[in-house]
Amino acid sequence: MGFYESLLKWKSHIYEDFLINPKVVKYSIISSMITFFSAIIIGYIVAQFDPDGYNIVDNYISDMGSFNHTPLPYFLDYGAMITSILLIPAIFYMEYRLAPNPIEAGEFPRMRYRLSSLGSFSMFTGFFGFFMVGLFSEDRTTSLGLHFIFSYVVFGGVVFSSIFYGLLILFYKTEIPRLLGLYMIIFPFITAILMVMFYTPFYEWVMLFSLLIWVVPVFGKFLKNINTI
Repeated sequence: MGFYESLLKWKSHIYEDFLINPKVVKYSIISSMITFFSAIIIGYIVAQFDPDGYNIVDNYISDMGSFNHTPLPYFLDYGAMITSILLIPAIFYMEYRLAPNPIEAGEFPRMRYRLSSLGSFSMFTGFFGFFMVGLFSEDRTTSLGLHFIFSYVVFGGVVFSSIFYGLLILFYKTEIPRLLGLYMIIFPFITAILMVMFYTPFYEWVMLFSLLIWVVPVFGKFLKNINTI
C-alpha cells in the first residue's frame, strides 16, 4: 500500500470512527452545549458584581471577557475556546446527516451536497472566529483590533451557515422541520442586517439569540436520533 492510499485510509478512519461516530457526536453536542451555556450564564452572573453592573442593553457580549466590565472574565474567554473545539464532531455530523457521503450517482441532487458543504464550511469559519474571540478577548486584543474582526467572523460565519443549511432543509427532505429551515433563512439574516446598521449591545444579543433558536433545536434533534440508534 502506497503513501497516498495509507493517507486516504487514515483519513477515512478518523472521519468514520471518530468525527461522525454517534457516541463521539453525542458527547460533542452535550459537552459543548453545557460549556457554552454555563459560560454565558455564570459569566453574566459574575459580571453583576462589577461596580457598573452588566445588562444586555448597555453591554456587549464580549464585555463579559474584560476586566473592565467583570471581576472574572475567564468564563466567556475559555468557554468560547472550549466550546469551539468540542463542537467539531457535531459540525461534521451535521453535514453528514443532511447530505451523507460519499456521493452516489442519483442518490441526492448535487445542489444538496453543495449547500451542505457551504453550510459546514461557514459554520467551521464561525466557530473558528469564536475560538479567536476567546483567545483575543477585549483585554488581549491587538492594535489591529483582532477581537473586533473575529467577532464579525463569528456572526458572519454562522449566519451564512444558517442560510445554506436553511435552503437545504427547505427544499430537500431531511429530519429537520422545513418551518425551522425557513426561519434559518430569514431571521438570522434580518438580525444580522440590524446589527450592522445599529451596532449596539442589544442588537448583538438579539443576533446571538436568533442563532441559538435554530442551533439548539437542530443539534437536539440529532441528539435525540442518536439516542434511538
